[in-house]
Amino acid sequence: MSRSLAEESISFIDDLSHAIAGVAHVEKPFEEGRVTIRKLKILRQPIEKEVKEADAKLEMWQNDQKSLESWSLQWFMHWLTCEVAAERQRCIEGIKKSTALVENSGKKLAEANERIREIEEPHEKISVDNRSLQNYREELTELLDSIFKESDFPTEKELREQVNTNKAVIQKITEADEKLEQVIELIKTADMSLLESIVDLRQSNDSKTLTEGQVFFPQPAFDALKSARELYPELPGIPAPIEYKKEADDTGVFYSPMQRYLWDVRQSLTDLLKWCDARLLENMDIKTEAIIQYGSKVDEWNLERRRLVREVILST
Repeated sequence: MSRSLAEESISFIDDLSHAIAGVAHVEKPFEEGRVTIRKLKILRQPIEKEVKEADAKLEMWQNDQKSLESWSLQWFMHWLTCEVAAERQRCIEGIKKSTALVENSGKKLAEANERIREIEEPHEKISVDNRSLQNYREELTELLDSIFKESDFPTEKELREQVNTNKAVIQKITEADEKLEQVIELIKTADMSLLESIVDLRQSNDSKTLTEGQVFFPQPAFDALKSARELYPELPGIPAPIEYKKEADDTGVFYSPMQRYLWDVRQSLTDLLKWCDARLLENMDIKTEAIIQYGSKVDEWNLERRRLVREVILST
């Protein structure tokens, strides 16, 4: 405990305490606004995926159209059997439908971005005061830490322990969230790899010459999912698709069994992302409340130490 430092710093302690009191009211709306923005960004992710899928379907139809227009044996055989006109019409209809998907998904994404922007703009104004609050609080805490070094006041000790408990709760949630966010990025990497493989397989019409019972699975997707499971063992398993249904998608595309298999795996990855998002969303509310409580508890702790400086340390 340093009495001399307390004497030198009491005016600054008072100034910082008053400054904190003047902006402390922004912490709750700031944290609530931040979690709202994060939730909206999570809810935007399926739309982003929809945009990528729409782009991929349009690309597949455009590739089919290019193949028909190229002078090849396949095109020649279609011509001889009078099927080329029908195939061209299918491509035109497919491109029309997939273009509409691209436009609609793009519109939905723009609307989602606008909703986020409407909250981010006023939130940025609050964030200025919140940064000031955090700076004042940190400066005051460090100053009082120096004064109360090796001190033993029961009330100060009790509040310090409460602060540390709250801090530990926040740290635990933060570490869990960081892992989940890494897992989400790995799943997205796997998903994108699968989507690219579907497009490539359709363009090349490559069967990979697999024997019965085997399936093609892109290595980047495999590696990403393996890393995700190692990082987060609680991650649910991915059920293997067991039935091939020869059905057209919403643009009229028919997929080979291998391509359909990869589409079905992608659906399982979507379920995994929902599982991860649900945990992130749950943690957000808990963490937000913990952060608000932590800030209030730090202020209570510092006010008690300020009282001790005035009424005990400087009065002796």
